[in-house]
Amino acid sequence: MQLQQFSGRTKMKGWLPPGLISERNVKLSFGFSVLGALAGTIAHGHIFTVYIFELYGDNSSVGFFESVPGVTSLITALPVGMAVDKLPRTRLLKGCAAVGLLAAALGALAVGLGPQAVRGPLGEKVPPSRAFSCLLLLAMALWGFFYNTATSAALALFADSVPQGRLRRELYATKSTITLLSLSVGPLLALLGSRWFGNSWQLEQMAGVLLPGFAVMIPLCCLLFYFEEIGESTSDTQVPLLSEVGGPKRSSQDVEAQTHREEFLAKSRSKAAWAVPLLLLLGELTTSVGAGMTVKFFGLWFKNDFGFTPSGLASLQAATPVAIAAAVQLLQAQVKRSPYGPIPVVLGFWMLSVILLLMMTQVRDWRVLVLMHLLRMAFANCKEPVTRAILADFVPSEKRGRWNAVHSLTGMTWNLSAGLGGLLCDRHGYGRTFAFTACLYVCAMLFWLPLIKLVPQRESLAETDDDRKKGS
Repeated sequence: MQLQQFSGRTKMKGWLPPGLISERNVKLSFGFSVLGALAGTIAHGHIFTVYIFELYGDNSSVGFFESVPGVTSLITALPVGMAVDKLPRTRLLKGCAAVGLLAAALGALAVGLGPQAVRGPLGEKVPPSRAFSCLLLLAMALWGFFYNTATSAALALFADSVPQGRLRRELYATKSTITLLSLSVGPLLALLGSRWFGNSWQLEQMAGVLLPGFAVMIPLCCLLFYFEEIGESTSDTQVPLLSEVGGPKRSSQDVEAQTHREEFLAKSRSKAAWAVPLLLLLGELTTSVGAGMTVKFFGLWFKNDFGFTPSGLASLQAATPVAIAAAVQLLQAQVKRSPYGPIPVVLGFWMLSVILLLMMTQVRDWRVLVLMHLLRMAFANCKEPVTRAILADFVPSEKRGRWNAVHSLTGMTWNLSAGLGGLLCDRHGYGRTFAFTACLYVCAMLFWLPLIKLVPQRESLAETDDDRKKGS
């Protein structure tokens, strides 16, 4: 009966695969990812980090302001998760839209007033006033609350709109790739803006580059009004094969597919299944603490130590998501070939990123450094769709809101640890701070090791006959 309830939504057209529960939610989730990536990379990317540095003059201030979204997410993560699970998610998204519009308005106002905030009556540079700092803090806090809440609710609806198993993991990979490509488009637009406004680190020119990012938040918020409520989820319901309801006899491939499916369902419902999302959470939190100490300061490192211009920094930021998107597809291909499941492959990629990070601290040729930076970012960040798919498979629908909220918190935790990163960069320099991060990355890998046994080694849903014909 549940499948009949959504039968009108499962008929697919165009580039989306068949078998989805809600085509609208999947498309809107893709749109949210695209516009969110554009807003984040233009309004809150590397140029915004340099903008704060030029306003206040030190890394510690950069870390403090960049940590505000993380603090906001930390305070609101569990209430937001409970709200996503208890309240209608579409209504929650509409409330997020209002908060997002306010965050965009205040953020644009703070960026626009920045050049005047540090200019004295005689044209000399003065520290920003307390009122201006409070305005910037409020804008950053609202941005953190908006993005954490909207992402949690949208991800919960996305997971409910996609059936469990291989299709879910592939759609998560598609969503991740689209997001990463959008993360590249944002810096390219910032690059054009930098060229247009003079390609210098003057506050007025940087403000002109940043303001379009806040304008993108307007259509981003409008999308949130069009999601549809799924109701009682059918995304984790196992559809019986034809032979189980009086259909034709199953082939040997179908029998094997059913065996793989039962293996997956048994593991996802076993007594130890509760440990899977917990281990993922602990690993991601540790990773985020380390990443927050470095990610926000890579741009300043390239600017202050290697003399990068705004267009050079924007080009590097634009190339990074493309490298990650390629690594996502490479990881997916290796996971399909792996007889040991996805976790060993993820750990192999992860270890390569740690080695590259340590090597970067010893390199002084900026060309070699850029190449190593792109490879490191690609290997370190390509695991996101695998992580999200595993989380969706092991967490029931009625609890996805709180777990998505907590895992969205990990994305903001690196903002929170940016405060510590700023202090370390001022005291020990960028290179040694990056070495501290590498040590935390190794600790994060320890939480992934038990997942080798807990996560099924084979696909939960085997290929259909059509898939096998395509692959032959």
